[in-house]
Amino acid sequence: MRPVVKVTKGAGGATGKFRASLAALSKYQVYVGIPARRAPRPKGAKVNNAELMFIHTNGSPLNHIPPRPVIEPAIGDPDNRKLFLPELEAASKAALAGEALQVKAHLNRAGLIAQNVCRAWFVSPKNGWPPNAPSTVRRKGSARPLIDTEELRKSITYVVSDAG
Repeated sequence: MRPVVKVTKGAGGATGKFRASLAALSKYQVYVGIPARRAPRPKGAKVNNAELMFIHTNGSPLNHIPPRPVIEPAIGDPDNRKLFLPELEAASKAALAGEALQVKAHLNRAGLIAQNVCRAWFVSPKNGWPPNAPSTVRRKGSARPLIDTEELRKSITYVVSDAG
């Protein structure tokens, strides 16, 4: 069987270009979540959105809050991955073609799609979250877990970071 790509030591020729392309691609990272700078909640709130997401991801037995993770299961869902993986593949191809601007454009599109699948996870039947307790439904006036003002959901965003 022939290898699809054979990488050998050396700095010149096709191998050097291949290594340069990989270096260009690996210089970026795409993060999806709630950055600290976008985490504020309304005045008087005891925690910010990043802390609130952590609590809901892991649950709080002390406060009778069951785990309701968002980011990891939404991104890991096979149907959701089909939505943003083509952009990551396109970023790889653009890197191999030496198209640096296209690399970042595809990574931005992948991040935006991942951000949106995470936001959609709040109302997806796939999330498997337990329903709100009757006392919570009475207090909130809603049976929808994690959705009061939608501020937590709207705070989920993406960042394409230069890892270099």
